[in-house]
Amino acid sequence: MRTVFSLLLILLLLAACAGKEDVPADPAAENATAESGEAAPDSAADANAIVENITIGPVGDLQLADGNAMEITKLNKIGKYYIYISGKLNGRSSTVVSLTRLDDLQHWKKIIFQDQHTFTIVNSEDRELHFSDSRVYLGSDSADTYSFITTPAGSFQEEPATVKKKDVKVINIYQPTEKD
Repeated sequence: MRTVFSLLLILLLLAACAGKEDVPADPAAENATAESGEAAPDSAADANAIVENITIGPVGDLQLADGNAMEITKLNKIGKYYIYISGKLNGRSSTVVSLTRLDDLQHWKKIIFQDQHTFTIVNSEDRELHFSDSRVYLGSDSADTYSFITTPAGSFQEEPATVKKKDVKVINIYQPTEKD
């Protein structure tokens, strides 16, 4: 009888642990927590932390509506995310994409904007994900701007940059080169 009871207790415990879901937080809510002075959990203490490959060189570039381009030397994180997307994937379901590792972001080639809330993500295998009624957050939880670090032409000094979302036509993400 004790064996059956112990077995049922273990099964119940496993079922309870399996039902736990990891849901990504909204970047605006994370920043509000940080601004209110509440202590954020230490990411170094995170048992699930994965060490990223170090990328040498720029992450990508922005192609602007006026034909100019801006290099993205480094990305600012929004809380623990490099990029946060929420919206309707292929016009059907509400979807959240939140990438915490640069390696994951580099599986995409580019994000092509039809307008500020309609865009297509092209991955490294040339598959397309179409988003509508959506929002992209890159380096800032602002509804109107993207933020990142750039190195202006003719300069060796990195500078913060902010660009209006409505001015961006394409975000190109450079693919990592093969290592010998």
